[in-house]
Amino acid sequence: MDKCLYKYLFAFFLVFSLTIEAQNDTIRLKDNTTLTGEIKSLSTGILTMETAFSDKDFKIEFNKVEEIIISRKCIISLTNSRRYYSNIKSETPGTFTLFFEDGTSTQFKMDEMTGLIEVNEKFWKRLKFGLDLGYNFTKANNNAQFTISSNFNFVGEKWLLKGYINVLNSSQDSVKNVKRTDAMIEAIRPLQNKWYMLSDVSFLSNTEQALKGRVSPSLGLGRFIKSTNKLYFGVTIGATYNIENYEDATLNKTSSEAFLSSSFNMYDFKDFDLKTGIKFYAGLSEKGRIRSDYDITIKYDLPWDFYIKTEFTLNYDNQPAVSGTELDYIFTSGFGYKFD
Repeated sequence: MDKCLYKYLFAFFLVFSLTIEAQNDTIRLKDNTTLTGEIKSLSTGILTMETAFSDKDFKIEFNKVEEIIISRKCIISLTNSRRYYSNIKSETPGTFTLFFEDGTSTQFKMDEMTGLIEVNEKFWKRLKFGLDLGYNFTKANNNAQFTISSNFNFVGEKWLLKGYINVLNSSQDSVKNVKRTDAMIEAIRPLQNKWYMLSDVSFLSNTEQALKGRVSPSLGLGRFIKSTNKLYFGVTIGATYNIENYEDATLNKTSSEAFLSSSFNMYDFKDFDLKTGIKFYAGLSEKGRIRSDYDITIKYDLPWDFYIKTEFTLNYDNQPAVSGTELDYIFTSGFGYKFD
């Protein structure tokens, strides 16, 4: 037989065997339905699975899963910020066992698993990305408001990365146009015993506060108060350094602050997600200066990875550069799509 034919046959069987291996993941639901395919991820209480008999991925509520088998190595996130690198096999209903390289294994309850992703997946497959747009118009005073928002989430072997950007433009008769942009990128390193390190850089530009731009790198230490596949609650303390530029350049300054923050996320409650957070700043280099940022977002999932979202954001500064701009808030709503 021709050598080229052998090469083609070898390549075919290699690809075929890899495909079969990828399709060997199995889950059994509490109603005894069994699905076989490739489990892609577990996030916010939803297990994503690709099967050979469907063009679209299955989205399965993880609380309906009774047994799970994954032969490939994965990063598994458990409650209380525990993370492991292992394959998974359910040996008894309602539990799963992790098998480690040193030959040991440990069994956990199914509801202890909060996240899952393959280690050997490419960067883009670990990245979740969302984009939403909003537009409101009131004819009476020609009030028009346009918003665009984007967010991402990336799971690494040791770090969790997430970020967002929100842009708002508002115009109205006889009123100065309002332009506001806020953005942040954040890295979280889970530690032992529910602790984690946090590092982030935030940006805010706001014409209502005559602020051309505030860049604020922060470093902190936090603790997971609660972390399950239904909700997350954490508290962080740390320090922030501000670089502030105003429309009046004579007001430009730098400052340092201590901060205390809290965040709460409740997801997959009948297609509703709720996320809220508050952050208090106390001036270190500017005595008596107090700032706070608060936000709350409610998202409702629609079919085909679309969603609608409503968000409220409030910023307070008791020593603003321009008098009368201590408090600023915005309310937005939009329609979006989630890429994953």
